[in-house]
Amino acid sequence: MLHIESVFRSCVLLIAACGGAAGAPANDEHVVASGAASSTPASATPIAVTAVAASGPPLVAPTHAMSLRDARRYMVQLVNRDRATEGLPPVDLDEGPAQTAGQSHAEDMARLGFLGHWGSDGSVPEQRVTEAGGADVDFENAFCVTDEKKRELDPRATFDATDIERAESMFFHETPPNDGHRKTILGKFRKRVGIGIAMPRPLPNEIIVPCISQEFVDTYGTYEPLPRSIKAGQTLHVAGTASNDVKLGAVGIAKLDDPKALSVSELNKRRTYPQPAPSEMFWPRGYQTRLELKTNGQSFSIDVPTSAPRGLYEVSVWAQHAGEKSFGAISLRTIRVE
Repeated sequence: MLHIESVFRSCVLLIAACGGAAGAPANDEHVVASGAASSTPASATPIAVTAVAASGPPLVAPTHAMSLRDARRYMVQLVNRDRATEGLPPVDLDEGPAQTAGQSHAEDMARLGFLGHWGSDGSVPEQRVTEAGGADVDFENAFCVTDEKKRELDPRATFDATDIERAESMFFHETPPNDGHRKTILGKFRKRVGIGIAMPRPLPNEIIVPCISQEFVDTYGTYEPLPRSIKAGQTLHVAGTASNDVKLGAVGIAKLDDPKALSVSELNKRRTYPQPAPSEMFWPRGYQTRLELKTNGQSFSIDVPTSAPRGLYEVSVWAQHAGEKSFGAISLRTIRVE
C-alpha cells in the first residue's frame, strides 16, 4: 500500500533557500539540499575568474558573447573551479534529462519573473527530472529576477561571462548557516550537473539578466523504467542495480501534494523546497520490513501493491556511501497513481 504520511523539514536562508531532509532508517538522515538565489542581492560578490584552482591552469573568462551551449560549459568550468578549492573531483555536464529539466525551469522563471523550486504548473524538481527521463536524485540551485513581470524569451540570446560568473559567485560565496547553494555545489557525491539558462527579452528601459538553474545529479545505479502512471490496485514493479561503490539499502515511497498551477506571487513566496520523507521503506532480508526487497548482489527488485489515496508519489532508492554512517537517496522518481 502507498501511504500518505510524509515528514517535512525545511531550512530558510537569508536571501536563499535550501531544500529539506529526506527521512532515513533509525536515527540516520540524508539531507537533500536545494536552493534558490535572487539575482539582485546587495551583497553580490564578483568572481575572480583568473583564480587558480587546486590543480590545472587558471580559468580564463571568455571575452566574447557566448552561445547557450558555451555558456553552459563555462558555468560547469566555474563549478569545477569552485569544487577544486575543496579538493573535490569535477562534475560532468549532463546534456540529458538534468539539462532538459533545468532548461524548462529556467525558461518558466524567466517568462514570469519568479524564483524558486516549484514550477508555474506546480511541478517540483524531481518531477521535472523524471518527466525528462531521469532517474537519479536531483539537487537544484536556481537564480532569477523576482519582479513578477511577464516577458518573452529571446530565442537568439547570447550570454556574457559576467552574468554566468555572478550567478555562480552568489551560489558559492554564501556563508554558514545560510549556505544551502554552496553545499549543493560542494556535495562530495555529485557526478554530473545539468545547466538551464534562459534570457528574457528586456522591457523598455530595462537591463535584464539570464535566469539559471543548476541540476546536480548523483549517478550510482541503473534502474528499470517506471510507468508515468499506474491505476490504484495495480502492482508497482521497482528494480535496478546499484553501482559497486555503494552499499545497497532500501526502496522508499512518499506521497507528494498534487501539483496545481500556482500564481507568480505564490511562487515567489516558496523559496524552500523540503523533499518529503518516505512514509514507508522496504529493506532486504535481515531488516524489519513489511515487504522484503529482493536482492542479488547489487541488483534489487520489489513489487509494491498500490491503493488509494490517488495522486503523485515519489519512489526512491537508498544506498550507503563508503565512509558514511547513513543511507541516502541515490534515485528519486515520481509516478502518478490514478
